[in-house]
Amino acid sequence: MMATETTDPPQRSFAESTAASALLALITDGPYLPWGAGVMRPGGLVAVCNDVVLHGRRAVVELGGGTSTVLLARLLRQRWPAGGARHIVVEHDLTWASWLTEQLAREGLDDRVSLVHAPLTPHPLAVAGLDWYDEDRLQAGLDEALAGEAVDLLVVDGPPADTAARVLARFPALPALSSRLAPGATVVLDDVERPGETEVLRRWESELPVRFERREKAAGIALGTVPAEGLTAAATT
Repeated sequence: MMATETTDPPQRSFAESTAASALLALITDGPYLPWGAGVMRPGGLVAVCNDVVLHGRRAVVELGGGTSTVLLARLLRQRWPAGGARHIVVEHDLTWASWLTEQLAREGLDDRVSLVHAPLTPHPLAVAGLDWYDEDRLQAGLDEALAGEAVDLLVVDGPPADTAARVLARFPALPALSSRLAPGATVVLDDVERPGETEVLRRWESELPVRFERREKAAGIALGTVPAEGLTAAATT
């Protein structure tokens, strides 16, 4: 299946400034957070938050942690009582993982987020000899944090794929985690305005029965929905 670009009429376009305003309730619900070019764009964050709210997501996995992790943790705290949602973040960088741990603890969110430190190592699903999250650490961390629950929202914003040598670094995410995704789950890929992520989408759609809606201009993301029979079952039919 081919990815599609959604083009809204001019009067319906969702400006970055509007998206940033929509996030104010989360941004102001805690101390200052660092922002930079690597943070998911406001339009993308709004789309992820909308999915949490509108579909009652309660088993969220992020590949690549950061400012969006804290904002999602704040949102899930607003939506669910303690223990009512599972939020797992996989991060390869130990320094960044340490900052996340400290920030979440500072906000009293450390008991709501499971942080899995998985360094980048050679992986059988990686393209052209690239590395990906250490398979043993990743799967063991997900087993413990999910306790058998299926993932209903997967956000792929890591590992880094911003250099020519690493443009396809995020490809393993969907095939590696397809068996963990619940029917109807949402899969979000960030940075789809880049050629590498465009190719990742093409490969995902050619190998798995999921279609992605591209919002590269408004939000920099693509969203896909797992079919009712699940990715693993659908792939074998």
